[in-house]
Amino acid sequence: MKKCFLTLLSAAALAVSAAPASAPAPAPAQSAPARPAVPVPPMLKMTLPEVIYAVPGIESNIYFENVVDTAVYRSYACEVRCLRGAQGEHRWFWTPTEKDAGKSFDLELRLFNDYGMVVSAKCKVVVAGPAADPKQKFTLALLAASGVNCGYPAHLLTVMREKGFSNYTPIGSHSGGGRPVVPGGVAHDGYGGFSWNSFLTRWAYSFEELPGPQNKAEEEQMRALGVTKLPKSQAYRLRSPLLRLKDGKPVLDIPAWLQKINGGKAPDYIVIQLGGNDMFGARPEQLDEKVTKVMENARTLLAELRKHAPRAVIGVATEPCGCGQDGFGANYGCAQSKYQFRRNAQRYNRELDALIKGLKDPRIVILPLHQSIDPENSFLTGSFKAHARSEKKVKRDRNALHASLEGGRQFGDAIACWLIKQREK
Repeated sequence: MKKCFLTLLSAAALAVSAAPASAPAPAPAQSAPARPAVPVPPMLKMTLPEVIYAVPGIESNIYFENVVDTAVYRSYACEVRCLRGAQGEHRWFWTPTEKDAGKSFDLELRLFNDYGMVVSAKCKVVVAGPAADPKQKFTLALLAASGVNCGYPAHLLTVMREKGFSNYTPIGSHSGGGRPVVPGGVAHDGYGGFSWNSFLTRWAYSFEELPGPQNKAEEEQMRALGVTKLPKSQAYRLRSPLLRLKDGKPVLDIPAWLQKINGGKAPDYIVIQLGGNDMFGARPEQLDEKVTKVMENARTLLAELRKHAPRAVIGVATEPCGCGQDGFGANYGCAQSKYQFRRNAQRYNRELDALIKGLKDPRIVILPLHQSIDPENSFLTGSFKAHARSEKKVKRDRNALHASLEGGRQFGDAIACWLIKQREK
């Protein structure tokens, strides 16, 4: 065997030495091409809340467009991994049953492009358990902007009654549109155009309250002083309910507000649903400065509320991203776009989450709202001609930021799920 092996080795060596000098060397073995790295856009982020609150019998939703911070959301494929619910084209949805009460489930939302997964986020879906005492009285104060006009305070009251909370009592300065509060009915402090800063500083007069201007120059001067033209029915929006005059100047007075709405007692819960007016007009180059100022105002107001309502649970709602571009065009022409407002709102939601975590107050928490609102079917729409030469009528969004009654029910459901979770044993 050894002799045969040496003979073969010698033959192989002879063959190599006899090969022409110009013969090319054998090509090296080709390795498999390296898989390209998955390109991730530098601004691509998720704003999926850490917790989604759920209640048996109420549908919970995550609309993907509202939690993916990118201008080209539809260029990606979404995938939901969860033991409950179903994934649709544009959302994950689930209605828990009584068997799910008190349980929680992990959910992961993944985003893919042609190369693979580019980003993912996880959250807990937490289902409220039985209430400690559903007949116990508790109060809720709501500070908000014009979003209340979609009817969600009334829907929230209805849901709480349906779920057995017969002594849930909303408190506030008016019942909507400045109308007086009726015992057992809706009450809140929602004011069109208000922001975090409005509740801290807004104190204006109307031309109906003061002598009219004599000329254009005087009109401009009055406007600079905060005098506005408002019909009497809208005068309630002129001043923050948290302010009062002292020595001719408006000062923050939370105790006086509590005296008016609740006999001086602090509410058990406070919900704050602001942000849209704060962030609305910010351009990309202004965004850092703008959001910093908004968070300063939020920190100030939350500190004042905590000082005078030391045991209240304060839920600070995230800001929905509005409807489609048709709604923005209908309201603002080219002054603001869906793209820019979504970017502003999602930046606000991230900064708000960081602010609340930084406060380290277990009774001041995020109330996740933005993920629950259908951007395609929950805003005010109208019937329009397809174009000037067409007789065809098409349905289009007609209001960028104001939800329809159906959208108001989604607002109310999301707040109810959060609130009912706070009341469990």
